[in-house]
Amino acid sequence: MVTTYTLIAEEAAPQTTQGDGQQPGGSPYGLLVMMVVIFGVFYLLLIRPQRKKEKQRQQDRETMLKNLKKSDHVMTIGGIHGVVASVTEDEVVIKVDEKNDTRLRMGRDAISRVVTEDGQSAGEGEKLGELPEAKK
Repeated sequence: MVTTYTLIAEEAAPQTTQGDGQQPGGSPYGLLVMMVVIFGVFYLLLIRPQRKKEKQRQQDRETMLKNLKKSDHVMTIGGIHGVVASVTEDEVVIKVDEKNDTRLRMGRDAISRVVTEDGQSAGEGEKLGELPEAKK
């Protein structure tokens, strides 16, 4: 009975080194290689696609600001909705009130998005795969 407990205790005790001085479980570089592999997988699956999406959003925004024209319905980064009254190279004048003819002059970068008549971003339905008739 005592022999059984002694054998179990010897098997449960941590092994320090093998006869040749190496740690049991393999090479000491194994952990380093595994960490590099994990970082590579994270880069390929998470970081790289996110950078691609961000770059595409930036290009879409630049295209939207470049194609901004009179009579477009827009929303500013502050949430103000209006209609573009005039566009210069780096400024936009938007009309926010038809009744009082209130206009705001702001930088072109202050435009967040071009919206449709119902307040939805232009092109949003196409991105989601929805048809405009389905929203009735």
